[in-house]
Amino acid sequence: MQREGDPPNGPAYVGWLPATFKTPIDQQLPRPKEEWWQDFGSEELNGMVETALTNNFDLRIAIARVSQTRAQADIVKSAQYPTLDANIRYGIQGPTPGPGYAANTSQWSSQPLWQAGALVNYEVDLWGKKGFDTQSAFSQALASEFNRQAVALSLVGDVMTVYFQVVSLDERITVSERNLEAIRGVGRGLERRVELGDATLIDLSQQLILQNNTDALVTNLKLQRERAINRLAALLGTTSSSIKIKAKSVEEFKAPVVAPGLPSDLLCRRPDIRRAEASLEGAEADLLAARANLFPTFAITGGGGYGSFLLSQLTMPQSLFYNITTNLVQNIFDAGKRRAQIQLASAKNVELLEGYANTVVGAMRDVEDGLAGVALTAQAYAALNDSRNRAQRLAVMSAKVVERGGMDYVQLYEIQRTVIASEDAAVSARGDQLIASVNLYKAIGGGMKLENDPCLGGGSLPQANAEWVAKANSADSVFGSKPDFVVTPKGQVNYRGTNTPLPNTGIKALESPMVPRETSANIQSTPVGQESK
Repeated sequence: MQREGDPPNGPAYVGWLPATFKTPIDQQLPRPKEEWWQDFGSEELNGMVETALTNNFDLRIAIARVSQTRAQADIVKSAQYPTLDANIRYGIQGPTPGPGYAANTSQWSSQPLWQAGALVNYEVDLWGKKGFDTQSAFSQALASEFNRQAVALSLVGDVMTVYFQVVSLDERITVSERNLEAIRGVGRGLERRVELGDATLIDLSQQLILQNNTDALVTNLKLQRERAINRLAALLGTTSSSIKIKAKSVEEFKAPVVAPGLPSDLLCRRPDIRRAEASLEGAEADLLAARANLFPTFAITGGGGYGSFLLSQLTMPQSLFYNITTNLVQNIFDAGKRRAQIQLASAKNVELLEGYANTVVGAMRDVEDGLAGVALTAQAYAALNDSRNRAQRLAVMSAKVVERGGMDYVQLYEIQRTVIASEDAAVSARGDQLIASVNLYKAIGGGMKLENDPCLGGGSLPQANAEWVAKANSADSVFGSKPDFVVTPKGQVNYRGTNTPLPNTGIKALESPMVPRETSANIQSTPVGQESK
């Protein structure tokens, strides 16, 4: 079904990736380095990130899952090869010479049987099913590795965000407590002036209200701080009592700005997109394996060794034996099970394809949000910092005027409120600016290492296998219809440029959503959905 915004040659799911982001950016800015958190200039923050990458339990779980999927891939791959087992056997046979030959029980006898040999079993992969199963398993292993990277990226971002929140809250608490002490001093002076008749109870009541409100603000900030420190402890895999924050102000940190690259770069930089891509590859291999399951299986079993009733003659030439068995099996009736498996795999492909598109769209949104956040929080902080400086100067001047009796307490009350709000807003805005920088780093994939990455043509995926690649791409003659995906020699599954509906879905197949591998120039300018025909 054609959808609004799709190119004229069919649904694109992802649509067109724009050549640039909406927010104007300077591409001459530095690109993020691998340990990108170091750009913020805090040794304390660096230490916390390293601690989280070592101790965080969610990341440890993700690492364990990588080991699981790799082991599972090796298990599946082993099915492509023959099995060889050694066998040593001892038994007793009776009666001799066999059942029914002895006239009575007195003639019964038994004798031992010794055997030693080997057994070989091999299922010939005529239709590529085992190769496709292996591709699926290795794709899932690759997806779990990208999932680990996604968890690590999210973890680092969360640690930095919460850390900046804690430092910001600490500074806001310090500023608010200082203002609270000043407000209390003014209140005590007002009480004496009320006693002398130089001030009214209304003036005193307003001051006490401001004092109580500021006290409540401090209490609320402390509550937020406790919650933030507890969350930081959980991210670090420790307890809150063991965390000591040395930073006193959000002004101690840099707010780095980096070039996000081009929208098409996200297809390689974002681990969640790479995870979705790998899962999609695995699902297509599952579909091809399900199709291959319609055809006969062919197995060869062989055995051989030595056998004798006398142990002393076990290794004699006359004791040698062997056997070879072939087995060709074709299912005739399974109540539609295999056809349903194909439909299931096909529907899973559609689901993961839509999920891939959704992940790409979400990544674009994250970067646009990040770019807007960096630009606008910088503007907000500049304005609020100027307001804070002006409010602080106003507070100094107003104190001198009050001492000379040149200002009433209503004006003083408003100035105090302005100072409190301005200082709190400026500190909060600086924290927001730092967090916006973190969000931009996360949105563009952090410092994901791309050297020798097959996504950019720098290497080969471990599951690349010329034999199953050839079988997948020539599957027309085997399965009777073109596959919806084409496997490249680098192990990448691409979609055929065709309007043939996916099996039992009515949804048209999609041209390759993967970026071209040849040149970076292609990566920069090629819209998704139009790479290979």
